[in-house]
Amino acid sequence: MEGGITGLSTAYYLSKEGHENVVVLEKEYVGSGSTGRCAAGIREQHPDEPTIKMARESKKLWDEMAEDLGFEFRRTGYLYLLYSNEEVERYKKMKELQNSLGANTRILSPEEIKQISEYINVSDVKAGSYNPEDGQVHPFDAIHELRSYLNETDIEVEEWTEVENIKLNRRNKVVVTSDENYKTDIIVNATGGWAPKIGEMMNIDIPVEPHKHQAIITEPFERDSIKPMVISMKYNGAYLFQIDRDGGILAGAEPAEEIATYDQTGTLRFERRVSEALPKFVPAMKHLKILRHWAGFYAMTEDTNPLIGEYKIDGHYLVTGGSGHGYQLGPIVGKSLTELILEGGTDMPLDYYDPYRIERREYREPSVQPG
Repeated sequence: MEGGITGLSTAYYLSKEGHENVVVLEKEYVGSGSTGRCAAGIREQHPDEPTIKMARESKKLWDEMAEDLGFEFRRTGYLYLLYSNEEVERYKKMKELQNSLGANTRILSPEEIKQISEYINVSDVKAGSYNPEDGQVHPFDAIHELRSYLNETDIEVEEWTEVENIKLNRRNKVVVTSDENYKTDIIVNATGGWAPKIGEMMNIDIPVEPHKHQAIITEPFERDSIKPMVISMKYNGAYLFQIDRDGGILAGAEPAEEIATYDQTGTLRFERRVSEALPKFVPAMKHLKILRHWAGFYAMTEDTNPLIGEYKIDGHYLVTGGSGHGYQLGPIVGKSLTELILEGGTDMPLDYYDPYRIERREYREPSVQPG
């Protein structure tokens, strides 16, 4: 496992079940990969029943984990702005499915959207899809507290420890690092966009690609002026929300870069795209300066849904391909994977994310992007 939200959550739930003969190997520092570079969103607004169920359960676990470990889950809401009758009808159908499974999603009028934030431009908006119980958890708060918890257990979290090779023997597997060899029966490959590189060490192909995704933070804006995550698919799939600590705006735009790459260099092309898009639905954004700009990865699958399950080799559990929503599902994936490893099954619909579906060409419904 690596030191992102999925790997650390799995270690956390294994510990809760009394299994602490676990080693987490992180090639840099915990949170240095996709987790520490994500937009931190947690939502129930998904288009398919399995992912809605996973997301709802994950939100419950985020609450429990926040109370147990001492970080904050901010229920600031998620708001998708809708611009056409076709888009409104699509989100109404998703809202009905989400409601049937217990999610508190509702369709808002432009007037109701203005009541949420006067800064949102609704001149060309027909409606909004809004769930006030969605929100954010600062990724480094969660990672830091998980790391602190695991430090008090017998679980080893080895930072700056890169996996160099994996040797497959009849009786076990040997994970080779520069400092030590780890013999194990079980490998959890929770390495995001790097999962194919781990697969190569075992001579298996993993159908995931890393695609660059970039984001910015602006200078502080009027506090509490734009609380929810606001998304406009019409304008480059742009999204933004306000950081509670200083009032800055975290923002990005879709899609992730189309060409697979491990390059994490920010581009002027992205800054132009996001700078052109954001003022279209929040006009005040045109007056704000960009303070910081960074890039990370979406671990993308062909149908934009995760790959979760035992894969190709006995004891090799693959957890990758979040395609932009891996962070929000981290706790439930960690818990259900723990159940799968220890008990051979789980009540959660992991079959929907069966990694073998890609080679069978049984693609799932594409997830809602972004966030």
